Amino acid sequence: MKLSERQKQIVDESIKLIANSGIQSLTIKNISQAIGVSEPAIYRHFKSKFDIIMAVLSSFEAISEFVFTDVEKEELSSIGKIKKFLFDRYERFVQNPEMAKVMFSEAVFEDDPKYSEKMLSIMHQHGMKMRTIIVEGQNKNEIRKDIDAKELFRIIFGSMRLLVTQWCLSNFNFDLIQEGSQLWESVKQLIRVE
Repeated sequence: MKLSERQKQIVDESIKLIANSGIQSLTIKNISQAIGVSEPAIYRHFKSKFDIIMAVLSSFEAISEFVFTDVEKEELSSIGKIKKFLFDRYERFVQNPEMAKVMFSEAVFEDDPKYSEKMLSIMHQHGMKMRTIIVEGQNKNEIRKDIDAKELFRIIFGSMRLLVTQWCLSNFNFDLIQEGSQLWESVKQLIRVE
């Protein structure tokens, strides 16, 4: 779904509202006040709050698709591709901490089965693409083969998610890029072939 500039603005403000005050604060009234337009103006761009939340989730999906496409274009080892994806995430989160808070708050979306389904679909897509990169690395003898690709994916991304969650809960009180670099060095030691 291609968004207009106003729709992007609505999505960005919605992410901020959810991140700072919870999904219950995401109302058409609050969005319109944050942007400085009337409530009917919001409805000209989205039919409902549901459509806005789905656009938020779709924006996360689009960012990931863009990064995966970018990663595949480069001549990198499988470990290099994984690193590029992870550090793209860290850099985006530093630039937009609200995105990190919302993206890693599945609980925000679990009350509605359609939101949960969309979030799970995004997670499965990421998992499939990353497992493909891991298997490629295993086939090239870059990544260890004695651990299943699905489990390696969980190790790599589970540790990244934990770090980002700690960063969010600490009110962004440490250098995410630096801590992410240290974590990556440890993860790389665990997954690569010696």
